[in-house]
Parts: sequence; structure tokens; C-alpha cells
Amino acid sequence: MTGDMYVVSGSDPAQAGQSDLGLMKLVAEGDAHAQRVLAHRLAGRVQRIAQRLLSNAADAEDAAQLSLMEILRSAGGYRDESSIERWSDRIAVRTSLRYARDQRRRPWAFASRVDVLEVADAGSAHAADRTSEETPRALMDYLAELPPARREALVLKHGLGYTTEEIAELTDKPVGTVKDRLVAARKQVRKLIQRELRLGRKGDRGDV
Repeated sequence: MTGDMYVVSGSDPAQAGQSDLGLMKLVAEGDAHAQRVLAHRLAGRVQRIAQRLLSNAADAEDAAQLSLMEILRSAGGYRDESSIERWSDRIAVRTSLRYARDQRRRPWAFASRVDVLEVADAGSAHAADRTSEETPRALMDYLAELPPARREALVLKHGLGYTTEEIAELTDKPVGTVKDRLVAARKQVRKLIQRELRLGRKGDRGDV
């Protein structure tokens, strides 16, 4: 194989082998060579995403493998509206989070790198008044309580560094919808923190 070219058995490479859409069509049709090409192209990227979202190396490896399988199975849904890489990122994020939830573990390694209040108070006028010591739990615990769409938006934004516009492209949603999800997710995390702080203070007074 030379560069990014790939030979398509039973097909005209000039028609089917020159575009991402052509590759994905062949993958969806079960072409084994096209599937190998796609898996090779995305393996490193998917592995990096899984490693950022899961703290355990073995779990990350399993999640990456599951993500690649899901990408191959979903190839027929690719519409060439974004690159294969961006399209696959969303599948990798969703599959990794689902794997972590199914394992019932504390998976989000990125939560140790991103302060929970940085997420909860992003864009808030009160951010400067908060400190990480005020946080009762780690970000991963709060993420687990969010609806899937809100959790996905926060992970893509704060865990993987996508812009709001890029998230809209990845999720096939209007930019306004993504902004609403991010705002709602941050408010929900903030409310959870505030509620637990109030309960903690009440408990402290009761122990005195």
C-alpha cells in the first residue's frame, strides 16, 4: 500500500478508493481490506481518547477496541459532513463512557486534570470566588449524574478541548443546542456541589 491509497477488490479504485466517503461505504459493505485501512488509520487516535477518559490502562485498551468495533459497525452512517477522525471521536467518547458506566468504576482520568469548579463555573461571574477545596467530590462523580447529552458535551469541551462549534459539528446539533447543554450541565454540577456543601455544613453543626 502506498501512502493513503488502498486497493479495492472488485471495485474501481478511482471511484471508490479516493475519498473518505468511498472508504466508509466499502467498510459498511464488509470489505475486509477497507476495514483494515480504517482501523489502522484510527487506532492511535481512538486509543488516546480512551486513555484520556479512563484511568486504568487495561480498561482503556478494552474501551479502545470496543470503540473501533463500533466505528466499523457504524460506517454506513458516515455522511462526509466532517472528517472521519472527527466523526469517530464522538463514537469513541460515547463508547468509552458507556464502557466505564457498565464496569461501574471511576473512569474519568481527565477529571484529575480538570478542576471540577473550572467546569462548573466556566463563564460564571462567581468563578473567582471558588476554590477546589470546596468541592465535596471529584468531577467524575458529578459527570455520572448528568444526562448523556450533557455529559458528552462537557467531556468533549473540557476533556478533549473541542470548541462549541466543533462539538456542534461532531454531534450534528445546532451551536445553540450545544451551548444550552453546556450551560445546563454546568448549572447541574454547580447545584450538586452547592447542595452537598449545605448538607455538609448542617452535618458539621450537628456534630458539635
